[in-house]
Amino acid sequence: MSGKDNSEKDSLTFGDTEKTLLCTIISKGKDELDRLSSLFNGNISTESEELSENTLGVFSLLKDATSMMLSPKSTNEPFQALVRMADGRRSALPSDFSINDLEVLVTVFKTISYAPLLARIGDVLWLCNKPKNPDHARKAIDCYISPGIDPRTWHHNGKKEFQRAYQLAKLLKNSERISRIESLLISAFHSEDDSFSNIKLSVAQLIDELSILNDSHLEIASGLERSGEKLLSDGNPEAAVMFFELASKKYNQGLEESKYVLMLVRAAECYAQDAEEKFSSGRGAKLISSSFFETAIHAYRKVPTKYRKEYSIDKKISDLRHKLNLAGRHTLDEMGVIQTPFGETDEIIRLSIDHVSGKTSEFEAMIFFSGVCQSPNYEEIRVREKENMGKYFLSSLFGSSQYSSDGRVVAKTPAVGLNGDEASFEAALKDKMIRAFNHEIDMDVRLIIIPALGQVLKEHTIGNQFILEMCNRSPLVPQETVNLVARAICLGFEYDFSTAIHIVAPQVEKIVRVLIKRHGGHTTTLSVDGVEHENGLSTLLDMKEAETILGEDVLFELKAIFADSIGPNLRNEVAHGLMTDSAAYSAAPVYAWWVLLRMVVHSLITSKQEDEESIE
Repeated sequence: MSGKDNSEKDSLTFGDTEKTLLCTIISKGKDELDRLSSLFNGNISTESEELSENTLGVFSLLKDATSMMLSPKSTNEPFQALVRMADGRRSALPSDFSINDLEVLVTVFKTISYAPLLARIGDVLWLCNKPKNPDHARKAIDCYISPGIDPRTWHHNGKKEFQRAYQLAKLLKNSERISRIESLLISAFHSEDDSFSNIKLSVAQLIDELSILNDSHLEIASGLERSGEKLLSDGNPEAAVMFFELASKKYNQGLEESKYVLMLVRAAECYAQDAEEKFSSGRGAKLISSSFFETAIHAYRKVPTKYRKEYSIDKKISDLRHKLNLAGRHTLDEMGVIQTPFGETDEIIRLSIDHVSGKTSEFEAMIFFSGVCQSPNYEEIRVREKENMGKYFLSSLFGSSQYSSDGRVVAKTPAVGLNGDEASFEAALKDKMIRAFNHEIDMDVRLIIIPALGQVLKEHTIGNQFILEMCNRSPLVPQETVNLVARAICLGFEYDFSTAIHIVAPQVEKIVRVLIKRHGGHTTTLSVDGVEHENGLSTLLDMKEAETILGEDVLFELKAIFADSIGPNLRNEVAHGLMTDSAAYSAAPVYAWWVLLRMVVHSLITSKQEDEESIE
């Protein structure tokens, strides 16, 4: 961001000096916008005198304009900040550019001919200027698609640029450019060049996402089917399944029901074959096979009833359920938990990183990440804190009050005294247990969860679609809130825990409520006037069904995080708008997010049937 106001004194100008230097820098850019951005950031130099404040300001502006990430899924906000900090700081966004900044960008836009930079500046000007100038959008479209479809750059930025180009062409209702984009996409999909084989699925996915080429559904489906069969014959069912699943969708769109069903069956067979291979390959891989067996079952269930006999679907599902049960017996024993004494903080961090490193797939990484910390052991904490009360009995002789950030007394711990009052003793013991556990949470988040999360994201791209599919397959997540739970989990992988907790807290309550209802519990209270009210999380967790379903360890954990005023009390803080900035950016929301993720992942790898009876 230039950080300048619109006063004449601070105005930037793009003159001959800046033009000459820009041309020099562009010659080093090698057709990659992110590399060009890094050159703007660090390698601005001349052989003559030191650069002026104006020149430095212009190139700082160009760095900001080129460093933003293109995210074309949002039409109105297609650019995202490259860096976001937990305290709210971030790198540049289009909304940061001043009127003078935009004027400078217009001058640059009229001066240069370098397509990657023209596309970015044209898009920014179209987005920010009022009134909008269609010439900016038209030039951006042409520059986005001018290189054509290059398999070498498609996955890095090519796909996003074509998606954005189509969005702009559609906004302009420019049929000529829309047709050109469609032609390039379908040509790339049908290319016989071996280099295009690695992007064929991605190109087809973009065609499907954009809902274009409706007359080509069947030819796209047929091409996907052929690619899937080839991958399967080459012994790669894990890759083939994605082709079969999209082929099924395209055949369905083309009204070819028999082929649509066949592709559903082929996809399910791939999941089953991949699960068998992973289960038989030795220790560790059984973690993944359990999920694939379950996914295969769900895939077979998508086959319409009238085709089930033809493909022996019921028998295949029955066989898979037996294999799923067998895989489930091995799963939790393989997950492992970090065991290390406190004190050696560097060693704890190293172990947490090692625990999640080197996993072969996103789901395997999720399994190990969900086991990176131990759940609290209720009985161990109780025994330990009870012993501490005996050793340091003076601290229990006096009562205490818990104050909120705005000065309210939110909880009181009674004095135990010397008369042996059992109720007071239990209340004091419970408070000490929760305080001790929340101290452990701070350590777990700082030394284990955050380092492990960073390593997972370093090795894997945890996409929204992957999380959505994981939540959709989880027997724990209510179908009517799959998207909400998935969004909450996705936010954590973007380090946006302050936003995530506002979804995590109510969705954990929803999950607990649904579990209790499944087990015959009543989660409502009938008022005197005949109105039925849903009980809150605190009441739900106090029900006898809750301990039966969750177990005393998880029950204590959820109470300590979400429902007890001695702890962070996240459910209450979120529900009543009491969450402060300091609380939102503390360790508790991070741990709460990880707990939700753990519950979802464990439900996938331990479920034996759809009416899951417990959370491990």
